[in-house]
Order: sequence, then C-alpha cells, then structure tokens
Amino acid sequence: MKIAILTSSPEANKKLVDTAVARGHECRIIDPRKTYQYVSEYEAGFDRLYYGSDGDEPERITAKSIDCVINRIGSNTEYAAAVLRFMNENLGIYCPNNPWGIIYAANKSWTLQRLSSAKIKVPRTLIAESPAHVKWIVDKIGSLPLIIKTNRGSKGKTVSIIDTKRSANSMFEFCVNAGLKVLIEEYIESEASDYRVWVVGDRVAVTMKRTAVDKDDFRANVSRGAKGEKVELSKEDQELAIKAAHCIGLNIAGVDILKSKKTGISYVIEVNSNPGTMVIELTGHNVFEDVIKYCEDNYKKGNINGINASLSDSILLRDGSFMDKAITAMNENDTLKAKVKKLEEENRNKVWPLANIKYPV
Repeated sequence: MKIAILTSSPEANKKLVDTAVARGHECRIIDPRKTYQYVSEYEAGFDRLYYGSDGDEPERITAKSIDCVINRIGSNTEYAAAVLRFMNENLGIYCPNNPWGIIYAANKSWTLQRLSSAKIKVPRTLIAESPAHVKWIVDKIGSLPLIIKTNRGSKGKTVSIIDTKRSANSMFEFCVNAGLKVLIEEYIESEASDYRVWVVGDRVAVTMKRTAVDKDDFRANVSRGAKGEKVELSKEDQELAIKAAHCIGLNIAGVDILKSKKTGISYVIEVNSNPGTMVIELTGHNVFEDVIKYCEDNYKKGNINGINASLSDSILLRDGSFMDKAITAMNENDTLKAKVKKLEEENRNKVWPLANIKYPV
C-alpha cells in the first residue's frame, strides 16, 4: 500500500511509519497545516489537494498516489478533520476512521451525548456553560465529590475534583466568569485507575490498565506519571469498548473505561481518535501492527461502513451496529424512488396511488 499519515507530529508517529515500512508499504507524512484544498467544477471536473511541504510551488496529491490515509491528528482538529474529509469524500481515498467521528471525539459533551443515545453507560453528567445553580447541580449529580472538566482537552490537564460545597461555589463562579463550557460528572471511586482500550475494527487489540502512582490523584493518565500494565478485559467490557468506538464513528480508537469499585459497573468516560503510543512501551504490544493489518484487509473495499457518508447518515441507530444497514436502506430507497419515478412518467395523465408503496426506514 501507499500510506499517508495525517499528522502535525512526525516524530511522535515514527513507530507507526516504521511498522508500515517493515510490512512492505510505502509511507509518507502529510501535515494538514500545509495543505490546500482546491474545489472546482471547471478544471477537468476534479477537486484537488495540494501540499506545500517544500519549494515554492505546492505538489499535487493525487488519489492514485495514496491507497490509505491514517489520521494521527492531535491538534487543530477541526481543520485537520476537514482535510481528512476532503481526502476521503472528494478524492475517494480510503480512511479507516470517519472524519466526523474525529470531530465528535474531540468534543467531550458531543461524545457523551452520542454514547448515551446509544444506551452506553456513562457517568451522570451535566453539561453547562453557566453552572450557577450550585446546590441544584450537586443534588442532581448525587453528592460530593464531583468531577469537573472542560469540553475540550487531553491528558487530564483540564480535569479537577470538587470535594466541598465551598470549592463548588468558587469553581462554578470561576467557570461562569470565564465563560467556560464544562462537564460536571459524578465521581466514581475506582482506586485511581482506569482502562485504555485500543479498538481496531471489530475487536480489541490491547488493553492497558492505568493506575495513578500518587493515590491522592484521581487521574490515571500515563502522561501524568501513572503506571500502565497489559490486562485482559471481560468479553462484556470488550464489547462495550467496541460499541463505543463505532458509535462515535471510529474503527480505530482509544476507549477509556472506568470500573466502579463499589458496584463493579463499567462506564465509558472518553473516546479518543488519536490515542497515545505509550501503550506500546508499557504493554509490549505494538498496536500499530493491528492498525496496518486492518488497513491492508479493508482499503480495497473502498469507503466501507458508510465512511463516505455524513455522520448522521453513516452511524448506527441505537443498537451499536455499524453503518451498513443505513447504507443498504438508502440504496433500497433510491431503487424504489426510481421505480416510482418511472411509473409516474409512464402514467403521467393517470391518478397513481402511491399510498401502498413503502420505503424502508
């Protein structure tokens, strides 16, 4: 394959490039910040992508020059996802992740809303831009302590714990004055640990249990010094992670699961479209082998699973199944519409009863 890695951090993705090359593929880095998306119906009828990496004149990236593009987007998500969408939808280049799914994953409130709509268990959460009703918020979530986090952010940098009414008052007042959109979640005691689950396609490639070294820190982010170890999840938790990733629109994702110490219930707290690579070092499992193999198996199928459709059209309904049902229904719907149109043309001067023709839902 001719693989493109869409990233602004080449050094951070050296392992992915090395893995692809070791498996016999050509590989190149494309920094989305240096791209130009050219849209025109006049120039030979083609939309085009240009890359201004070197020299005075950007090179043209053709659809035939890339078989597969793998997103490793860590910043400037909105524009980078637009580039990915252009490559996928306008140029027809295969991508294992839905570009809209990357947008959803970057927005914590959208992620939780979508997970909840698919009946995936998430912590009780209030999403607010002006969290002014302190007592009501605490009562609605259940009790102190509470977790508060900004709508965007990674590595636990914008996550805090509120354990007193006094700190709740001051924190919420700060958020109101700063105009911050925040998520206020119930605190789930998990012994300062959680699970980072790498989903690749329809299976779990590897799971890392993360445990905070400082027991006074509730955040189990490896970037904050937490230790990581390879573990095996139960079948139920594996299915939960896969369903969560697919629900957002991602075939390759890092799903974070929190397990309650008190009840044993598992909650999905986050879905990441660009999960960190420390999992390779800490578990000894090169997850990029799974990623490249998945692309090898699927790139010739084209835009599978409705990746070429918008998120609302392509994502499952409520049962967690992926996008092919919707695509099939749309195709059948188009066929029926064509039949109706033909019959209407043949019977233009007659009254044609359409009530008995049912379109698939």
